[in-house]
Amino acid sequence: MNNHSREIILGDWKFNQIDIRDKETYTKFIKDTQYPTDLWSSNFDYLWGVSNPKSVLVLWKVINEMLVTFKLSKNQTLQLAFPPFGRGSSDKIAEGLLQCMHYCQQWNERNGGKTRVRAATKQQLDFLKTSHLFDQNFRYMKLRGVDKHIGINKVLDLSGREFKEVRENRNRFLRDYPDVVIRRAKTEDYEALLNLKQAWNQTLGNKYSRIWDDRFFQQIIKNHQKLEHIILVVETGKQIIGMVTGGVLPHGQAWSAFLKRREGYNGLSELLNVEFAREIHKVNPNVELINLGIESGVKVGSRGFKDKFRPVLNSERYQLYLKHQ
Repeated sequence: MNNHSREIILGDWKFNQIDIRDKETYTKFIKDTQYPTDLWSSNFDYLWGVSNPKSVLVLWKVINEMLVTFKLSKNQTLQLAFPPFGRGSSDKIAEGLLQCMHYCQQWNERNGGKTRVRAATKQQLDFLKTSHLFDQNFRYMKLRGVDKHIGINKVLDLSGREFKEVRENRNRFLRDYPDVVIRRAKTEDYEALLNLKQAWNQTLGNKYSRIWDDRFFQQIIKNHQKLEHIILVVETGKQIIGMVTGGVLPHGQAWSAFLKRREGYNGLSELLNVEFAREIHKVNPNVELINLGIESGVKVGSRGFKDKFRPVLNSERYQLYLKHQ
């Protein structure tokens, strides 16, 4: 592997290592894409933040007028992060996908790495299946977990029995902390937000077997203004006790990246999600959905925290493989 500046050469192909300046490029290609691009892990802020030579490098390359995103692991296994972005029919997307997966397979032969598309939604899979190339060249496997999309108007309304628990918890928190301030984060909040994350890791985060967002939390928070990444904070007594982040995506819907709070503030998580929905609606009233990502926490009763907000779309996720590998 040769590495010169942002250019990385793997065999016969040259790739670009993802850079914060590439956000405009991703935005253009995503807007041109004719299939749903609402996979949580395909948004630019996450891709840029998670790219790290110590774990996985995110690379991209334009092939046949499509933007293809790759992940190169520390053991040099090359995989596609998700289907290509760009304008084109299912046949064009499948053809580009096939070309890239064959190259990954050729590269991975040296270390026995597995060639695959790491994630694709059910909607993306259905689009690809309309190509005459799909059945003879690809196979797929369902992944655990779904991307949970909540409806902004429903969350802002919070009416009916289905939102009773959220409504009561949120209102109780507001009664208990009448001095609460909800605002956008400022540059000088950076250290306080890192301290909040550390406090969450040591308390509420203990219920998770692995805290996987450490590696890109600091990157995104530090560069949120360049990324146009929204950070909403809640403070009481001049202390930041909670935060939620995310933003509106190029395809016209929104995502939520981080929701963190200090221990002992019951109802704060519900307040954060409701206020974030209100903030997204303020930024763009046409946005209908927020992708909260995969439910990975400990479930309470028969449903987890994200299900309290009654997702209107639970998007199944799949991995794709070459049929004859």
